[in-house]
Amino acid sequence: MDIGRMNKRISVYGYVDEMNELKQSRKVLKKIKTVWASFNPVRGREYYDAQKLRGEVTYKCYIRYMPGITADMYLRYKNVTYNITSVINVNNEDKMLEIYCVENVKKVRQVNDDG
Repeated sequence: MDIGRMNKRISVYGYVDEMNELKQSRKVLKKIKTVWASFNPVRGREYYDAQKLRGEVTYKCYIRYMPGITADMYLRYKNVTYNITSVINVNNEDKMLEIYCVENVKKVRQVNDDG
């Protein structure tokens, strides 16, 4: 991957445990890191779900290696949230991650931009 093609700023979000005022733990979606990436659509499809036509576009994203990125996290680019479907450590070299994601169609709980 040509590093010069990493010209998009994306943010990685994940759920973290946070204590509330009653000392109870709860999961909160927070920004983990903002990184440079290449972000391109790969494939699109349409399908019927509950008798409604729905569209879905899969995106492929390359970022520099960052440990801890998993498929239960989210990417955010241009105020759109994407569900991560898979994370691949390219050639197992710990240099680059190839991330596949789809646009988030369900509501995501509170997004906190403080982190």
